Amino acid sequence: MPSDIHAEASTKILAAIYNRVGSDGRMHAFFTGPNRFQQNIGVSIFYRREAFTRAILFIRQNGPLHLRLLSVGKVWGMLTSFIGDNYWCIARETAFKDFEGPVGDIISTEAKRAFTEALAVSAIFSPIPETTLFPLVALRVADDFESDAFYLSTPATLGKYIAKPKQELWLCPEFFPPMKDWKGKKEVPNAWLGVKSPLDELSIKAKSVILGAIALTPMPRYRHMFSMRQNFGGRCVIRAGGLSTSFGEPNMPSMMHDIVITSADHAWLALLSEKLSAGDRPTRRQMTALEYFYKAWFLDPPDRFPILCMVIDAIVGEQSQATQAVINGVRTIVGDHVDAERLGLLMRLRGSVIHGGAPNVYESSKYGKYYIEYGQDPIFDLELIVARCLTKHIFGEALQTHADPNAEILQQGQAIGRLPESLYEDTILGSMPL
Repeated sequence: MPSDIHAEASTKILAAIYNRVGSDGRMHAFFTGPNRFQQNIGVSIFYRREAFTRAILFIRQNGPLHLRLLSVGKVWGMLTSFIGDNYWCIARETAFKDFEGPVGDIISTEAKRAFTEALAVSAIFSPIPETTLFPLVALRVADDFESDAFYLSTPATLGKYIAKPKQELWLCPEFFPPMKDWKGKKEVPNAWLGVKSPLDELSIKAKSVILGAIALTPMPRYRHMFSMRQNFGGRCVIRAGGLSTSFGEPNMPSMMHDIVITSADHAWLALLSEKLSAGDRPTRRQMTALEYFYKAWFLDPPDRFPILCMVIDAIVGEQSQATQAVINGVRTIVGDHVDAERLGLLMRLRGSVIHGGAPNVYESSKYGKYYIEYGQDPIFDLELIVARCLTKHIFGEALQTHADPNAEILQQGQAIGRLPESLYEDTILGSMPL
């Protein structure tokens, strides 16, 4: 049943549709009819830009949460598509008529009710979830994970997560694209990330958040240890009307060592799944921070630095971006054992970069000063702070750093005197493994 929100949205939409261009009209021409097999009546209508924009802003604010993550232009396109598909209930009362006002002033109560009922069950207010599959190369899944929002699987187990009749007739999960009849280029994934979402844009955002969280699991020195391994990216969208696929940029960097997801990761992955659908502002800021962290994962150190600054601001910045406020926020999350003076210099370096004093972090005098005073790379220290803030603020103790994949080799190197007796270094967070 339509709600008051559906009725208000319908009223605002109908108040923005005219059959004359007016001072700021935007034309929409299409065919309509009593059903999709008889759409043979040509219609041209005009949306008054200001009124139609108000309707869109109302829908974004009061409709499903995911609409607030989309641009006005995207919702504009969704709404005009809906109007084109459902205009017959209006057109049969307005066709070949000349009138001054909006169609909402002309049509009957029954037509308004039909339009409102169609809006309530449309993809705008009642979206149909789709599954988007992202192939992953530098990740292996030892123990599958599944939640309401997403899943991580091996190629061998992908089939059981795809709710599509007779999927075995077309599915070939050992390759990307995962289709048996695909005749073009094929790649081999190590794992699959499946995201359940009504729109491509939202699936891509969710992917960034999920993989941003996964980027927290390697030891810090391994997070940006990349190789020349073969890598690829893309996605495959499974929807009611079929599927579509496309190649694109890799979904993960070419890690030297695969990230391995085990049952020990399931607790924090489940927590992440819950947070992905949350609508409160603090949780949305957490998801934004993980999305920034994902973007920084691919970048060289100088390009990574300003993005890491954005992560800090998303976590602790709130309304005030003052350096002292950020320092206090970081120490509240990480702990007051963090050297306040060292953190202060790091945050002042952050300030000079994000406020334009040094477009490249290497150009700032504070970059060299940090090395002189603390003997450590400030970019590395900032990432340590950022990763620790993300981990503790979002996941508490649920997310634990994965074990060193080279632990045994390092121990052997120490035993024969090829490596130092201590494999730890002093960082802003204290003594940590190299």
